[in-house]
Amino acid sequence: MRWSDEITLISETIPADYEDATNENGFGLTEEGMPVKVYANKKSVGYSEFFKAKMAGYTEELKFDVFTEEYAGQTLAEYNGKRYRVLRTYIDPKTGGEYTELTLSDLSERGGAAGGDI
Repeated sequence: MRWSDEITLISETIPADYEDATNENGFGLTEEGMPVKVYANKKSVGYSEFFKAKMAGYTEELKFDVFTEEYAGQTLAEYNGKRYRVLRTYIDPKTGGEYTELTLSDLSERGGAAGGDI
């Protein structure tokens, strides 16, 4: 594995003072946590996976392996200046749990946007 790609992982939380607040579209407000840059190994998206995601209304765009100890459940990622939602995670048992595979989807799919601006 090359581990030459760098991605930024970003968490989303609900601010304590906005628990019941929603935006103009009725979606809950969220707040972004501190971005964390990690090295990753870019992988290809499989044919079958791509079409299954498309049937569910998502476009599976990218897959990365990251070190499991560096991934803390973040829901957003940035790569090459573009923001993505973490669609799925998978801890690979073949690596003894050392790597977590992140499947990313474009935030514009299904009307999604960061920060609760859906």
